[in-house]
Amino acid sequence: MKVPAKWRRSAAGVTALAMAAYLAVALSVQGGQILDSIAHIGPGAVLAVLGLSLFNYGLRFCRWQLYLGWRGFKVPVLRSLAIYLSGFALTVSPGKAGEAVRCLYLADEGVPYKASVALLFVERLLDFFAVVILAALVLTVRADLVWAIVGPLSLLVVALFLVTREGSPALLVRAGQRLGGRVGHTIEWVADTLEHSRQLLAWKRLAASLALTVIAWGAEGYGVWLLTSALGHDLGIGLSVGIYGLAILAGAMAVFVPAGLGGTEAVMTGALAAAGLPIASSIAITLVCRLATLWFAVLLGVGALALVELKVAPAPKQATLEG
Repeated sequence: MKVPAKWRRSAAGVTALAMAAYLAVALSVQGGQILDSIAHIGPGAVLAVLGLSLFNYGLRFCRWQLYLGWRGFKVPVLRSLAIYLSGFALTVSPGKAGEAVRCLYLADEGVPYKASVALLFVERLLDFFAVVILAALVLTVRADLVWAIVGPLSLLVVALFLVTREGSPALLVRAGQRLGGRVGHTIEWVADTLEHSRQLLAWKRLAASLALTVIAWGAEGYGVWLLTSALGHDLGIGLSVGIYGLAILAGAMAVFVPAGLGGTEAVMTGALAAAGLPIASSIAITLVCRLATLWFAVLLGVGALALVELKVAPAPKQATLEG
């Protein structure tokens, strides 16, 4: 199943405009000093951060493959990797909703939509959980920020309780049967999707996938420490990872802002400056970090999307809402 051409053009246009605006705003303040700081960081540190980003994507893809296997779906590894990375092309969308393009391609591999949507939901939920855990490292030096951790953590605990509760899908099914019609059918479909999610979040599976997720996002946080060290500011690995987690958490909370643009950058720059770094260095580190994580992912996603679109699947299996 191909993504409509107008969707691809719109996504490419929005991404290009967002990146251009992002760079313009970032360099509009102390542009000369920021460029000097970026030059001082050096290509070695930048390549290391790019490598850590690849490590992050690799671990998250391993998690994705585990999800597919746990639900009994067999998708060839290279094909699955291309499909997974293709979602990154549409990361610059509110709440990363554009990553749901994976569901369209997985449908051609015989994965029903309710199963692939459950995979996306669980992936987002554990990503959110992981960055909250990493953000909590900031509390070692800023205990006054506990409110920024407790709120999201409480939401996650409630969400996990509701999703993993055995009776939740059955409750929705009964509600759907009472309502009937299209609304009832939709509720029953959501109940089936919730059951797929619940199976993925069984406690032993949750522990394994959450560990992978924390390590994956922690690797990118380690990249922040490499960048600060390259500029001669050793904040310590724990605080650097915590600042990265706090910034990503801020972006994740702004669900209607594409990829958390603005919020993530503001929090990262502000936290680095509060930790004692000059504002130009803080902006430079934030800029390089986001280019090497967010925009690098988008670039990889565009390439993967092109590869997936070029593949002509013979007699693809159809997935429906009932499938």
